[in-house]
Amino acid sequence: MTLKWLFRLTGAARIAGSLDRWTTVLGYVLVFLLIFLALRWFRNHVMWSVRNRLIVTYVFIGGVPVALALAMALGTGYIAVEHLATFLAVSEIREQEQRLSAANAAAAEQIVNRRRLPHEIMASDTLFPGRTLTIVPVNEAPKWLKDGFTGLATDQQHLHLRAANLIQTPHGPDMVISSVPFDQKFLARIAANLGALRLSDSPLDQGVNTPSSSSLGNQTPTDAISAGSLMNAKSSLDPQVPFGGLIQTVDWTTGESRSKFLAGVTRPSAMYGYLAPYMGVWTGFVGAALMGAAIAFALVVLIALIIGIRLTRTITYSVANLYKATEHINLGDFTHRIQVRENDQLAALQRAFNSMTDSLQKLIAEQKEKERLQSELEIAHEVQAQLFPRDFCGTRTLEMHGICRPARIVSGDYYDFLAYSPEQVGIAVGDISGKGISAALLMATIHSAVRAYEQELMAPVTAASASYGTDMRIATVAPRVARPSPAQMLWLLNRHIYQSTQPEKYATLFLGFYDDDTRRLTYSNAGHLPPIILSQNGEIRRLETGGTVIGLFDDIGYEEQTVELYPDDIFIAFSDGMTEPENEFGEFGEERLLEAISVHRHQPLERICEVALAAVQDWIGSTEQPDDVTLVLARRMG
Repeated sequence: MTLKWLFRLTGAARIAGSLDRWTTVLGYVLVFLLIFLALRWFRNHVMWSVRNRLIVTYVFIGGVPVALALAMALGTGYIAVEHLATFLAVSEIREQEQRLSAANAAAAEQIVNRRRLPHEIMASDTLFPGRTLTIVPVNEAPKWLKDGFTGLATDQQHLHLRAANLIQTPHGPDMVISSVPFDQKFLARIAANLGALRLSDSPLDQGVNTPSSSSLGNQTPTDAISAGSLMNAKSSLDPQVPFGGLIQTVDWTTGESRSKFLAGVTRPSAMYGYLAPYMGVWTGFVGAALMGAAIAFALVVLIALIIGIRLTRTITYSVANLYKATEHINLGDFTHRIQVRENDQLAALQRAFNSMTDSLQKLIAEQKEKERLQSELEIAHEVQAQLFPRDFCGTRTLEMHGICRPARIVSGDYYDFLAYSPEQVGIAVGDISGKGISAALLMATIHSAVRAYEQELMAPVTAASASYGTDMRIATVAPRVARPSPAQMLWLLNRHIYQSTQPEKYATLFLGFYDDDTRRLTYSNAGHLPPIILSQNGEIRRLETGGTVIGLFDDIGYEEQTVELYPDDIFIAFSDGMTEPENEFGEFGEERLLEAISVHRHQPLERICEVALAAVQDWIGSTEQPDDVTLVLARRMG
């Protein structure tokens, strides 16, 4: 408003006028923003409390339906009274039209039979005082008037109730026309016992379509007629009810149809007065019954309100106690207890909260113990990681790499590289029964036993060599370590594990020893998944010779076998965690493992291991790794 005043003051009236649209838009935006902020404040502050939430719930569940029922009853009654008043007013006008039509037809018959003259008929007319009766030749009547007419007609800016009938006379066809002025007296007959009525050409003349008793007393001679008066209210439940409708009229000269607006004001008691003579003897009883039902309904609503308040207080008291108790728990006070007074479900919930507090104290103590055990497991993981070989590159003709990924913190899988001379190396791969700490401890036992028996079974031998100079020959003798027997080592390990562990503990183990000079691998397999030698042309050899698992039976013998490794042959040893993971298509399987290795066989062994493990992970997707995964690769060079 200030900007508009400034623009007008400076002579920019057009700009000031254009601001109206913007101020309207900004006003709507401001109203929307205020409503949004109010709802947000209501939600964050008022609806935060459970008590307020329950009150709002009861309002919507109980109050809103009652309000809607009352609104529907009042609206239905209002509409019924309005429509009934309109119907009665229009029906009365139509009834007057039918009466005038019958009277005009009777007059036409009397005129044709020459029993009475028009002035005699008008003089004796008691039904329509002031009626004019004329006989007009057809050629002088309006052209649109052919066979007859009954209704309201506007003639020379005055409204008339007219009826016309065609008669045959010796001089030719004539038209008998009866006309009654539609004036205030006539409208008063319609408005009798109904209320106040007003008939006009424009709906704007009705005062928002609701004429009042004062306005209906003033008549406009040209296009508006008012009559009747609004009766006094019989009670506070007898309000004014405006009503209205359209009345079709005809221009007497042209025959064009026009609409006039009939509006009025009445009261429900007036409508009841109209209907009472037509009702039966049970009308009073029905009214009393409805009043009794309304009183009973109000009592039920009041009782429900009292019960709802009582229940709300009980619920909010319990919720408040629980909220205070949670604050104590949040501050670390586990000694707080709720004083329970009731004996219902909420009281049981409070007792459960007290019991939960006791359990929390115990859980905290258990959590501290669990954290201590977790710390010890982390230490065990670090210790176990030291048992696996690190930075071992192999021998002159054999490169090796291994990897173990535990399903839990510690692993039950085992692999090791035994370098007992520069030209000789051992490969050990195993899988311990079970998981967790017990499997990790047995794995450490097998690791230490393999290392111990390896040293025990090695025996030095001598190897002679000669070199020749220009004039003399020098001979040297160098000690050479004898290769341990894998079958004998497995026999010793089986006896040791059987005697030092529980009967249900066992392990699968593959032992192999490779010699650079002979390019041969001597091995023995104690129940482990057979390692595979993958040749360059795709041919595979499985290393199955050996015996059963170690630690399950006493004094079991084992066999060993020697195989030759050719250039670019890849030795593949793995645990069941590599091949047994499943998805909806089944197990990962040995074929997919060999395919992944074969495709990348010319890459470094470390890279091949990463690709194989990634293929297994892709196969199981986001599910948890089901078992320990171990993969050992060795490749013959040159």
